[in-house]
Amino acid sequence: MDNVWVNIFAFGCLFFILSYFLYILYYAIGLYDLNPFFRPIPLKDLEKRLLFKRIEAIKHLDESQKEKLYKRVAWFRAKKTFTFKSESFDKEDTILLISSAGMLLTLGFKNYKFIRSIHRIVIHPTDYYSSFNKRYHLGEYNPGLKALAFAADTLVFGFEDDSDNINLAIHEFAHALYFETKGKNSWGALRFQWGFRKLERLFNDKEFVLTTLDSGYFRNYAKKNPYEFLAVITENFIETPDTFHASHPELYNVLKTMYNFNPVAPKGIK
Repeated sequence: MDNVWVNIFAFGCLFFILSYFLYILYYAIGLYDLNPFFRPIPLKDLEKRLLFKRIEAIKHLDESQKEKLYKRVAWFRAKKTFTFKSESFDKEDTILLISSAGMLLTLGFKNYKFIRSIHRIVIHPTDYYSSFNKRYHLGEYNPGLKALAFAADTLVFGFEDDSDNINLAIHEFAHALYFETKGKNSWGALRFQWGFRKLERLFNDKEFVLTTLDSGYFRNYAKKNPYEFLAVITENFIETPDTFHASHPELYNVLKTMYNFNPVAPKGIK
């Protein structure tokens, strides 16, 4: 009788291990886009029109670049996990805007999927208390959890005025992209990290801070540290590229190289 229970226990353990292995395999196939049968649902014409209306930078892209962006947005929203803490917002439009912000920043990258840095996006109805930083936030990127978090009201507001240089989604994706490219040897990652080192040197240059960060064009939050400096000026880069290029061409060119993307150019990408 004892042998029977031993065999049952052994069979149960073997079944658990096999099930867990299959789950990990299934998760890896999905995460690293290894499933040849996966086809994300393309964006509808109504969704494309919404993005064209809400995101000024899309208007500077040619048709092939728009289609490239739309295809990547469809992939991102299908592959990432979105968790809503409230039912008060339009989930589909919110997911669409978030996905578009990330894919716009990486439009000049060959590797655009944020596989190393973003597995989950959490959307709160308004500002929320972060157990990670022990304070209230409107948005944050957590590299340990590989997660983005947003306050939905502030997130949506960022797409309502495309000239105020405030866009929470763009800001947090810039943080995530730093961690996505850190330690990678691809040309896109090396180019981005080279640019960030250039930004660090500028950030520590007192004359640069006086003439550029104190010019009134960038939000004061850019002066907090080099990481926030990157995130804040990226908001300007996406929302008011013409003004950015005209007033601070050297800094603009650093970002243009980092992102391999030129929002003011007719073809968008060089």
